[in-house]
Amino acid sequence: MTAVADQEILARFRSGDREAAFQRLVEIHGKAMYNIALFTLNDEILAQDATQDAFIRVYRGLGKFKGTAKLSTWMYRIVKNVCYDYLRKRRPAGLDKEFDEEALADTAGANPGVAHLSNWRHAQLRRAVGQLPGKQRLVVTLHYFQDLAYEEVAAVMNMPLGTVKSYLHRAKATLAQALGPEERSYA
Repeated sequence: MTAVADQEILARFRSGDREAAFQRLVEIHGKAMYNIALFTLNDEILAQDATQDAFIRVYRGLGKFKGTAKLSTWMYRIVKNVCYDYLRKRRPAGLDKEFDEEALADTAGANPGVAHLSNWRHAQLRRAVGQLPGKQRLVVTLHYFQDLAYEEVAAVMNMPLGTVKSYLHRAKATLAQALGPEERSYA
């Protein structure tokens, strides 16, 4: 559904109806873009700013988008790069804060396996994911919470497929250690 909608948005944007097309793009991908920023930066305010900056870059580059990758992959890569720029420029004071519970609960709907967790188990999983190193956290977010295939994660992260799998393997091992026996089956 999203790929078809993305193609329609691109056609609409290129035909001159830029504002409406862009608004639809934000409606479809805004939550995912914000969640990627939130998981990467671990700060609500910075995530909102990064998401806005990413959408500005998307708007400016949308007319030049060649379609060699999925539109969502291209956009997720932009938000990832914006977040990394933020992290390079300054280490945010709130980087070690816990994630925003409501925003992260929205990501659970993307994966039915996570959606049925009890609130307590879900909170435990979110805390454990929040403790992962930055790239592992982002790879886990893209694959498990945004339901991207390994290849798409590799494209967004601009890294080899083997590296993505390695990060996921290490992240799962870390999560298994951090979670109790009951929660390990959800990691």
